[in-house]
Amino acid sequence: MGEVDQKMVRALAHPLRVEILRQLEEGPSGPKRLSNRIGEPLANVSYHMRVLLRYECIELIETIPSRGAVEHIYKLKPRGALGSHTWKEVPPALRTHYAGSALAAFADRAVEAMDAGTFESRQGSGVTWLPLNVDEQGWKELRRVLGNVEKRFRAVADKSAERTDGPRGGIPVIVAVAAFEVAGGEDADPA
Repeated sequence: MGEVDQKMVRALAHPLRVEILRQLEEGPSGPKRLSNRIGEPLANVSYHMRVLLRYECIELIETIPSRGAVEHIYKLKPRGALGSHTWKEVPPALRTHYAGSALAAFADRAVEAMDAGTFESRQGSGVTWLPLNVDEQGWKELRRVLGNVEKRFRAVADKSAERTDGPRGGIPVIVAVAAFEVAGGEDADPA
């Protein structure tokens, strides 16, 4: 197992660290904000964020003086996000846990947006999925496309951050892209 694999295993060895990474995929934040958002004690969140910092999954981007203290704001480092390029480095036993947690959180956020009336508030919003049948070469091509899409999404966010007040400015959105083989070997296309 390579150094990146070992760091990823250690970083994901605790469910709270997985949750922190998932939360930071939505944008930069600090331990206090995350503690409030996920309902965990601040001391626990701070400790696990220090671990993620040590394993180079997150980086400090800002310090904000606040009532005699300093709030530290962190963001995911590019390899800290579990996108397609690093997903293969995560051990299979941890992939299932992380994927399940990520999909459940995505569904929760979508329902929250629907309840708040923001899900369809912008032109082009929505969810779509496309069932396909591909051969091995097609699967490899889909993986390449997914990797490029992820890079392009991040580039858009980076450019937006330059035009706004940094990574915390702008419109908070969630973009989700997934590819997986359908269970049971059935055709993906229901038609």
